[in-house]
Amino acid sequence: MKKMRVTQWLVVLLVVAIMVTCIGCGKDSNSTTPDGEAGGKTETIKIAVNCPLTGNQGEYGQSFKRCIDLACENWNENGGVLGMQIETVYGDSKGDANEAATLAQKVTSDPSIFAQVGDFNSACCMSAQPIYDAAGMIQISPTCSHIKFASASKWSFECLGTQIAQGEFMAKWAYEEGHRKIAILYLNSDWGVSVRDGFANAFKDLGGDIITTESYFDGEGDFTAVLTKLRATNPDAIYLACYYNDGAAINVQRERLGWNIPVFCAGTVYSPKFLELGGSAVEGVLTNVGFFPDDPIPEAADFIEKYNKAYGSDPDYYGACAYDAFNVLMEAIKRAGELDREAVRDELANTSEHPGVSGKITFDANGDALKSYIKLTITDGKFTVVR
Repeated sequence: MKKMRVTQWLVVLLVVAIMVTCIGCGKDSNSTTPDGEAGGKTETIKIAVNCPLTGNQGEYGQSFKRCIDLACENWNENGGVLGMQIETVYGDSKGDANEAATLAQKVTSDPSIFAQVGDFNSACCMSAQPIYDAAGMIQISPTCSHIKFASASKWSFECLGTQIAQGEFMAKWAYEEGHRKIAILYLNSDWGVSVRDGFANAFKDLGGDIITTESYFDGEGDFTAVLTKLRATNPDAIYLACYYNDGAAINVQRERLGWNIPVFCAGTVYSPKFLELGGSAVEGVLTNVGFFPDDPIPEAADFIEKYNKAYGSDPDYYGACAYDAFNVLMEAIKRAGELDREAVRDELANTSEHPGVSGKITFDANGDALKSYIKLTITDGKFTVVR
């Protein structure tokens, strides 16, 4: 009986030993993990997406998520990339630069994550950038437009175009409308300063005069005093470097003051929330986008149809840019033919005339997208194209 028990234990130990040996042999020493290091073969490609899912900029982040989910689903339904399915890992930056840096540390410390898409605003992108740069991880922002962002790291790219390009577009428009004296009100942040300078420099180059500039801080709600100060300088028009929530509040308070003046805004006010919060006060506001669902380019028709079917509404500009950023990254991985960050980064840099839904995307030497823009105004509570 004892002999039998010993024999049974020997059999068990032998089976366990065989299983362990088989598991070890099952590892492919030549396979690569998403970060390009030797290890177990991955079955998915993990992409981190960091954006403001909550907070004052939460509407932008939710738009990111809806559109990236749609893009990811499209790829996976068509076999994924390199024979692998795509998995997105979302992080909520809350639109806060410190939170974005914390998320970047978390993302770069996870060897299963290959690249990162995000963030929304320039402050978050630039706060996180040194961390992605040190880790050698691709950071592609759908909407960061600060002129110093993409050029600061070979791993950073943006799909919106810089504030120099957008500033020139808006300044030329204002000048062509006959305005020669403009006052600027801007959010006191890296992004706000970049927007201010992009518009102001271009307007002055055209021969116009920036007669005054005033700033405000994130979280401010009472703009009466600063609007009164701007009004006293007697400008032909005002230019606002703001997000949709601040822009709506500024215009509501401007209307209450009885100050009827042409208002030009950075493209960040393009959101249904701007219309909802601003009401009659935002009628006639002038802004710009690179994508407009009511007047889409042919490449955007399928995207808009799928978005409408999935969410029951039209996509916005920033969501379209997120959709493009994700697709540009996937195409670069596909062209590289391997999950090697350096190779994929090089393919991203070589992106030219990608048929994005927000317009064709070509990256310049800095990693900035070269884009074109559409003039919009608000008529009867709706964004409409200015012909």
